[in-house]
Amino acid sequence: MSDQTCMRCGEQVESGREDYEVFERMHWDCFHYAYEHDLNGEVAESEDCGQPGCPSGEPG
Repeated sequence: MSDQTCMRCGEQVESGREDYEVFERMHWDCFHYAYEHDLNGEVAESEDCGQPGCPSGEPG
């Protein structure tokens, strides 16, 4: 694949390149914050939203 720039943050997508199109041309974290993080109301990006795998959650 050619250049894969995240549509949200503008940085290069290195890990998860095979899922670039699946995640709307974004990093998985950026996709989560754009589409999944606020499903249960407005939640700050610095707070765990309760979704499994939330990047703001406690490390497993």
